[in-house]
Amino acid sequence: MVHGDGARARALNATRRSVLALAAPAAACASGSAAEADPTWGKPTIADAAWLTGRWLGEGFGAQLEETWSPPVGGQMVGHFRMARDDAPMMYELLLLEQSDQGLRYRVKHFNPDFLGWEERDAWHAFAPVSVSSEALRFDGLTLLRIGEDRSDHILRQRTQEGAERDVVLRYRRA
Repeated sequence: MVHGDGARARALNATRRSVLALAAPAAACASGSAAEADPTWGKPTIADAAWLTGRWLGEGFGAQLEETWSPPVGGQMVGHFRMARDDAPMMYELLLLEQSDQGLRYRVKHFNPDFLGWEERDAWHAFAPVSVSSEALRFDGLTLLRIGEDRSDHILRQRTQEGAERDVVLRYRRA
């Protein structure tokens, strides 16, 4: 449930529905044939994601985005995400990138601006690992592309209400 006035509550619920659609299981990785693992790359470790460390600012969904990642510690990186429009927060995410036996796994918990969680207490959305290279971290439904030292595109596979899939590109630059 979203607290607040009716128009704001409707807008937040619409945002929540859009973002939850992003978390719907995807049939393929967000960048198609590039989802195959690079045979020259060794077993992925959290060090392969260290390039994400720091603060990133970007745009997507008609909003301003901010994502911040801590350096790797103990096989994990912790991050947070904020989406805002017209200087008003729309949603937050707590992020965990971690080494697993299957590769790197990306987990997300979503929150309203009043910090009410979207998932159940012990639940989260997990993006299963697909492949890692020096320029991309690929998950089922999410690809993080490294574009030089100071740019990154995050490509989400979104399932529309009609059941079709489309890619949504979030463009970031290092702050």
